[in-house]
Amino acid sequence: MMLRGMGFDNTTSLYVASGKIYNAEKYMTPLRELFPLLQTKETITSPEELAQFKGHSSRLAALDYTVCLRSEAFVMTQGSNFPHFLMGHRRYLYGGHAKTITPDKQKMVLLFDNPDIRWDRFRHLMQDIRRHSESKGFGFRKHSGSIYNLPMPDCMCQQAES
Repeated sequence: MMLRGMGFDNTTSLYVASGKIYNAEKYMTPLRELFPLLQTKETITSPEELAQFKGHSSRLAALDYTVCLRSEAFVMTQGSNFPHFLMGHRRYLYGGHAKTITPDKQKMVLLFDNPDIRWDRFRHLMQDIRRHSESKGFGFRKHSGSIYNLPMPDCMCQQAES
């Protein structure tokens, strides 16, 4: 619902980067109905190709990382190291022009918790969250900020071309 509210429709190609999903059929079926172009590690590889990664969680995560690194947009849904490294790597690789959406979870909880909210209002608020969360550009890291999210030195973007 978050993605649909943000304006992504059923023509959107979607890749779900994750480990084993508990009760996957139950939870993935509604997502596949909303986004029929949904892909996972299991759908973009043959069983033979995936076999060499099975039993090695770091290799499986690297597969997800590689797909997400090259994606047009990345939506961060949790706060572990994976998305933080990925955000910084994408920012560095694409010269600050990689679209990354980091939804405000506190605002989203309030929306999802409201049983009286209408779709038009929900959609408007989700698009507002998307607009305010799309991280593009180099940005400036706070002194205590993560080098992984903003890998560039603060002065790098101010350097004149030689």
